[in-house]
Amino acid sequence: MDPEPSNPSQTNDNDKEKINLALRISIFEGTLAVFINQLFGGVYLTGYFLWMGASPFLIGLFGSIPSLASALQILPLLFAHRLNSRKQLIVPLMWIARTGIATFALFPILKGGLFLSYAMYMYIQIAGAISSPLWQSWMADLVPKHSIGSYFGLRNFVLGVVQIPAMFIAGIVLDALGENTKGFSVLFLLAGLAGFLNGYLLKIQHEPVYRIRESSIGPVTSFKLLMHNKQFKNLMLSFAIWYFAVGFGSVYINVMLLKEIQFSYLQVSILNAVAMFIGTLFQPFWGKAGDKYGFQNFLKMCIWVQAFLILFWGLTPKSFLYVFLLQIFIGIFVTAGSSQLIFYTLMYIAPADLRTEAFSIFNSFSNIALTLGSLISGIIVSSLSNFGFKVFYLNVTSIRLTMFISFCLRILAAYTMSKADLGSARKVPFFELVRESFTTAIIPWMRSWTNIWRKSK
Repeated sequence: MDPEPSNPSQTNDNDKEKINLALRISIFEGTLAVFINQLFGGVYLTGYFLWMGASPFLIGLFGSIPSLASALQILPLLFAHRLNSRKQLIVPLMWIARTGIATFALFPILKGGLFLSYAMYMYIQIAGAISSPLWQSWMADLVPKHSIGSYFGLRNFVLGVVQIPAMFIAGIVLDALGENTKGFSVLFLLAGLAGFLNGYLLKIQHEPVYRIRESSIGPVTSFKLLMHNKQFKNLMLSFAIWYFAVGFGSVYINVMLLKEIQFSYLQVSILNAVAMFIGTLFQPFWGKAGDKYGFQNFLKMCIWVQAFLILFWGLTPKSFLYVFLLQIFIGIFVTAGSSQLIFYTLMYIAPADLRTEAFSIFNSFSNIALTLGSLISGIIVSSLSNFGFKVFYLNVTSIRLTMFISFCLRILAAYTMSKADLGSARKVPFFELVRESFTTAIIPWMRSWTNIWRKSK
């Protein structure tokens, strides 16, 4: 059997060079991916469907497609054993999906364009869902285990630097050209071009030897085998509760800010950019800390903080400064913290011979729980549309009620997780960690990134 590609001591110089080049390519591939996501996603894509004449029902369908598609991440277990490599499936699926974004520029002039746009959007989401666990397995084999946090801290920092200006570029294009055929066409043609380059980078990126089975063990058998792994079992069961709670309380945050707090779209965009910016700065912080001390304790700490953040959302007054400060904490503990530490922890504890299965099952169950939480939350908000009473300054509406319920569910999930064995990790006081990370990790990391950037030129 071939040696483990992710162990540097077992690779020769040629393999190391291939891996190092692949890791650099992955950073550039990722920057193109976030650029695409900012041009083709969020408020701009919602605006496109509204402009195309989508009804409220179709807008609701549009919002549910990503979560429903993500639940399909369990499908690769049915055919992964037939692949000679993960790239064999990932490259054609994602190359067509991301380049195909350019077709959205044509749909407005075609008969049945709205239907075609929904069909293409669904393909893009399904292609991403099927590719995701295979890509995560690919990266888990590619990134040396001792530097998972450091590498992804670097990668996510660069992606965050690109993400923020890309968001404003999209806004500038639409403001300059208008929400019309010209404005949306330019936006989606740019995204499609970036998608073509993104697919090419995936094609040339090195993939370590793919460990395949002689036959498929299927989702049920995979699940049973993984449940024998105590750490994976604890992580998945804890996060099934957690993602249900997150879906339950997070759906209506922007609705609350726009309708109840009455912030403008510009104010909401600025607030979202604050969380993205702070999260970008702290990406290497958690990655470096996790590599040195272990990811598990930091994940548990960030989950506790995130649990209380939904309570603070529910108590939000009509104050821009209040939400601004809240977004700073979200950037540190959610965007850069728990969102990334979940992935790092899973990469670290997933069994080497069941990595694709582990990512598929974890992601599928998480998205199913997230979707269920969102649906039940929507039912409550719709059923209690006239619900409301005042406590001091706070008008408790059905939206805020879902946030308070979510807080209780998150506390339950955080408590369950704090007691769970997610692997050994060295404990360190938080303020000591902050001081050490910025003096011995962040500054040297920024210097090393500068050197890497110079060499790449």
